[in-house]
Amino acid sequence: MIRREFSIAEGTLLFTTAYVISAGLGIVRQALFNAGFGAGMEASAYYAAFRLPDTIASLIGGGALSNAMIPALLGARYESGDVAEQRLVNLTATTLTVAVSLVVLVCMIFAPFFVRFVLAPGFDAETAALTIALTRIMLAQLALVVLASVAIAVLNARNQFLLTAISIVTHNVTMIGGILAARFIPGVGIYGPAFGVVGDAILQLIILCPGLRANRFRVRPAWDLRDARLRQLFRLLAPNGLSSGVNYAGGIVDTAFASLAREAGALPALFNAGLLMGVPLRLIGVALAQAAFPRIAAYAARNDRKRLRRTLLAALAGSMTLAVAAALTLALIGRALVRLLFERGRFDAAASDLTTLLLGVYIAGLPMYVATEVLTRGLIALHDTQTPLVTNCAQLAGRGVLIWVWIEPWGVVAIPAAFAITSVLETVALGAALAWRMRRRREARGER
Repeated sequence: MIRREFSIAEGTLLFTTAYVISAGLGIVRQALFNAGFGAGMEASAYYAAFRLPDTIASLIGGGALSNAMIPALLGARYESGDVAEQRLVNLTATTLTVAVSLVVLVCMIFAPFFVRFVLAPGFDAETAALTIALTRIMLAQLALVVLASVAIAVLNARNQFLLTAISIVTHNVTMIGGILAARFIPGVGIYGPAFGVVGDAILQLIILCPGLRANRFRVRPAWDLRDARLRQLFRLLAPNGLSSGVNYAGGIVDTAFASLAREAGALPALFNAGLLMGVPLRLIGVALAQAAFPRIAAYAARNDRKRLRRTLLAALAGSMTLAVAAALTLALIGRALVRLLFERGRFDAAASDLTTLLLGVYIAGLPMYVATEVLTRGLIALHDTQTPLVTNCAQLAGRGVLIWVWIEPWGVVAIPAAFAITSVLETVALGAALAWRMRRRREARGER
């Protein structure tokens, strides 16, 4: 089963199931966190501290590295065989582990400046100090995230999705353990869930390693910055990584503005609304795009234009249809869902009302968020990572301007409103770019 290759439909179902279970565990995690820490100082510090490590981890493990590696690995395997592919894996793992370790060291050193002047300028001295300590703890996971992401790329390039799905299922297990430790062990406090984040990276790597062994991959140190295939991978990774970084940096922008919003508990409410909005995004957009991408990349590598176009259109149509249904469902049951899942302990009715309001604004753009997942992977399969970078930068800039203008009269609701509006414009731009790129590819080959 570890080496079984899944079809797009099977892979989508597998990933959807994994995200459903993970989302369920995520809701349990969040309910326990809300009951234990509510919307107070410790919760605000944790949410803020989570942003920087999560941004770096997300641009590595959230798709940037995998999206760049899969086309490169397929190209190496088709052109030169498994030995060339394994060499590329070792070079990538070694180079990126060294680079990320240096980034982590720099981030730890400059964490005080970043927290006080960029991430959460509205925090008082005590909350800022706690945020700095938690940030440094959660940064420790990132070298492990690199190795796990390389393993995921190797398995997904072969359409072997089982262990990847299992690693998704177990995502919240160690964080729940950390929250329970904070409840039952005196003195642990908010440091429990922070160490749980580090434990999650360790557990994910343990799950994925058997997949590499089953495919006879041995990850060993290798260093050659002049290797042609490594450079080609970095040419894909650099814009893709920057694009993901810009995308996730939006969370830092949101955090900074939320710390200045007039509403009490604005940041925890925003985090909880984003958590609920992210469930259908992962279940529909990410699951389907993740399952379809290896085949989209393979069709692009083999210049099979008809299958490429057919697969992209089917993925886009299916994901957007499901996203519309999910958005309507959340609009109808959002308040009851927030109350059922989160309103307990120190998370009171006022926090639930604010969370429901923010969720309603977020889900207005859900079909476009889902479409972006598919369109971006279509461009990456065609080796165009520059366009997503440009659109993400434009989206973040426009989003920042809108929040700055609206935060005073609208309060924290300005943050999801700006996100929804700019995301619609970004999706339209990506769709136009993908259509143009495929037309140019057809014309270059002399096809009708």
